[in-house]
Amino acid sequence: MALYWILLIVSLIGVNAEGEFTVLHSPKSLRFSSSTKTLESFLKEIFSASLGLSVEGNSDWNGLSIVDPFDTPEAIVEVYVDGVPSLGNSAGLKAVSYGLTVDEYEPETFFAISHRIKQRFTNGQNRLVNIKLSEPDDLASYSNLFGNIPAPKVGKQHLQHLKYDKYEEDYQFLFELETLKAIIEKIKSGAIAADNVVDFYNFRMTSLHTLSDFHGPMSLQTKEAKKLLGETLNSLSEAFVKAYDGSVLVTVVTTDVAHTRRTVRAAPADPMQEPYEDDKYSSDYAAIFNILLWFGIIFTFTLVAIVYAIMDMDPGRDSIIYRMTSTRMKKDN
Repeated sequence: MALYWILLIVSLIGVNAEGEFTVLHSPKSLRFSSSTKTLESFLKEIFSASLGLSVEGNSDWNGLSIVDPFDTPEAIVEVYVDGVPSLGNSAGLKAVSYGLTVDEYEPETFFAISHRIKQRFTNGQNRLVNIKLSEPDDLASYSNLFGNIPAPKVGKQHLQHLKYDKYEEDYQFLFELETLKAIIEKIKSGAIAADNVVDFYNFRMTSLHTLSDFHGPMSLQTKEAKKLLGETLNSLSEAFVKAYDGSVLVTVVTTDVAHTRRTVRAAPADPMQEPYEDDKYSSDYAAIFNILLWFGIIFTFTLVAIVYAIMDMDPGRDSIIYRMTSTRMKKDN
């Protein structure tokens, strides 16, 4: 019975953690065709195969075909949108999408690809970029690549439902969006150009999760946020395609893996005020939290199953404890 509960809980984890893998642009040397789901743990193999690197895992997923192994893309771009299972039709993405089963912690993808690139190319000239859009320090650490990008300011713009001067969730989303737009402008200005060296870019957006939780996943605010993000992602794809002369794979990954919500605070009325000081968590916080949570749940159900099993035991036939105790008591007498 304990095994039953463990299997049930593990299956619930797999069912509840869903996402989407979207291809915004792929070069002619690659063909994405299938409509079947894939695993998040297999994304590193998809990216490795696309770049012509060694693949360490096997999968039955047939969504990728290497048309020309001698003309693999020069770069891969992954935009990771945290906390939502899909951007949906409201985003207006010009792309092909696949269902995604989340079975591992996302940062493993970037670290695995970076490691394989460094093993294959030892001259160290590869651009390996990992930027969390909510962290200005991440952007500053790549100033040698993008140049100096001033801290994005969320100013007045045409918004129908989002209120950046009233809700922190709206402000943080628009701040990350402005950061991504600033990167796009740098790419368009020529900060990045094709150089026949394999590159990998990872941009992580975390604020859409809290915005969707606060307003509701089907709210007008969330739909407007997804539409704005979709427009920006299309612009990002166009900028990278132009920079690499089409030899780039541009993707978006969305997942609804649960994360701890922050306490809601009102955004500053002054749009020129410095960005919020968010609650700081370690990058391992989500993984540790999930490990402790599910261990506690599994342990509780296992304990309940053991108690029920003991309650159904026949003391005279099933339990050696009762018989030995009874014998010992007679000898003592």
